[in-house]
Amino acid sequence: MKSFFLMLGFFTRLPVPKVEFTEARYREAMKLVPLVGLVVGAILAGISLLLFLVQAPTLIRGAALTCVYIFLTGGLHFDGLADTCDGVFSGRTREQSLEIMKDSRIGVFGTLGIVMAALVYFAAMAEAPFAALLVFPLCGRACCLVSASAAPYARQEGMGKAAMPGGGILNAWFAYAFIVGAAFLAIPLMMLVRLFAGRLEIPAAVFHEGSYAFAPVVPLIASGAAILVTAFMTVRFRKKLGGVTGDTFGAVIEVSSLAFLLVFIVLYRAVPL
Repeated sequence: MKSFFLMLGFFTRLPVPKVEFTEARYREAMKLVPLVGLVVGAILAGISLLLFLVQAPTLIRGAALTCVYIFLTGGLHFDGLADTCDGVFSGRTREQSLEIMKDSRIGVFGTLGIVMAALVYFAAMAEAPFAALLVFPLCGRACCLVSASAAPYARQEGMGKAAMPGGGILNAWFAYAFIVGAAFLAIPLMMLVRLFAGRLEIPAAVFHEGSYAFAPVVPLIASGAAILVTAFMTVRFRKKLGGVTGDTFGAVIEVSSLAFLLVFIVLYRAVPL
């Protein structure tokens, strides 16, 4: 629990008991980062249901959930996304790119990255069903473990280096097990909500007409897309930067989360069961 609270306090703005930081505990606790995503997803899913209960307009729902998500995470991963965009797309050498990523100032590519990510989140949050909101933060953080397990650390030192878990490919499989487990976890929870929906008279828009999201194939395919995006980004980082950094972890979390959300929503609406 101490390790979990350490991760929850570091990766969210939720009030948690203070835990003494040690590099060994931090490295070991990194395996619990997907569970932090599950907590964030549960909060988002709960707020989404409340918004449906009061019949909030779709655009209000998208804006509210996007703001809540950024507030919960403190914009930490958006900062990593911005720094990564500035460095990777700078067209400079490896050393210059890494130096650009350390600069606290944000450039054009970083600004564009944040704006585009926020816009896609806004659109996706407005349309995402309950299960997608529950699972996508977990999937993104599990993908971070996959990236960290598949590449060396690009710098000699840094906070991100302490986050590099040991175990190599075993950690990648561990992370994917989290994703698959969450995909199946979403099914009974969705069914329970649907069971009580009739009693609570929740608008039909909560579930739409299709129930395909209850089938595990949808979150599994969506998580597969997130893994592919993670693999592509990690290969790109190895080629451009010589490995991964704390900033690239943030970029992987946000981009893989968006990939999961978009694929989930498309399948959910396009293939009724």
